Amino acid sequence: MYQKIKKNKQKPIQYQNLNPFKETEKKYKFYAGLQTDFSELIDLNNLNEQQMEQQGIHKNGSVYRFDYPQGVILVKGFLNLDDQIRISKLCMNDYINQPYRTNLFIYKEDENFDKFIVHDDQKYHFNNKIRWANVGYQYDWNNRHYPQEKTQVPDPIQEISQRANNFLQLQNHYQSESVIINFYQSHDYMTGHLDDAELDQDSPIYSFSFGLSSVFVIGGPTKDEKPIAIKLDSGDLLVMSGHARRCYHGVPRILANSFHPIQNPFPQSQLDANLNTDFHVFNYLSEHRININTRQVYKPQVEQ
Repeated sequence: MYQKIKKNKQKPIQYQNLNPFKETEKKYKFYAGLQTDFSELIDLNNLNEQQMEQQGIHKNGSVYRFDYPQGVILVKGFLNLDDQIRISKLCMNDYINQPYRTNLFIYKEDENFDKFIVHDDQKYHFNNKIRWANVGYQYDWNNRHYPQEKTQVPDPIQEISQRANNFLQLQNHYQSESVIINFYQSHDYMTGHLDDAELDQDSPIYSFSFGLSSVFVIGGPTKDEKPIAIKLDSGDLLVMSGHARRCYHGVPRILANSFHPIQNPFPQSQLDANLNTDFHVFNYLSEHRININTRQVYKPQVEQ
């Protein structure tokens, strides 16, 4: 799922024989020594009404709906800073432990994971080897399907999913059944893919951003369609509904030094050597991105 950035020793980026999606991905990736062209990146913080109209974006309060791909919705600042810290803290402390599953199960059980854990009272306590966690139905990454094994989806994640669905009124019966929590370091990226393993391909996917901003690209049902690139900030809610639910999407870039609320509201006096306190979580989000995406796996059972 994740890829690490490779240095290109300042060689020009080669775009020959790339499909439009791959070309866009490559355009936004971080390459040491090369400057990225962000001129086509859609940053809703900086667009005026005329620019939005030209790009087929319709604004209603904090909600932005896109003509292309149809079904893409972005809600700016959906989660306030308290929500961001509270939920990120749960992701870092609770949702990485049994019965939930993480990527670490693919490594040898006797591997010394302590060497990957950041133990720094001035920063945070976290195992940087953890790249994703899965709650709810446990997705089989190798065979790309959902077995029957599942855990309970924690109430805080159900709550923000239901809050998002109620706010946008996209679906009468929505239940968050499988949740992927991604932990990105500043030079990570996620290649373009489809979320096509769920039997329910009609219900929306709700995606919540925490920490560093990112470049999110989404195009069409094949990689032959050129995608758009959208800047996602901490607290944003990105929705893939309707046609967009079946479109290729990915995260080619995490934007370093992009999480900077006006001031750090969590004093260092809150330090706790055993858990990631609010102070630790704030520092972690200043150097990482957490993404929570929720979806239904099975079509909702509607009473007749």
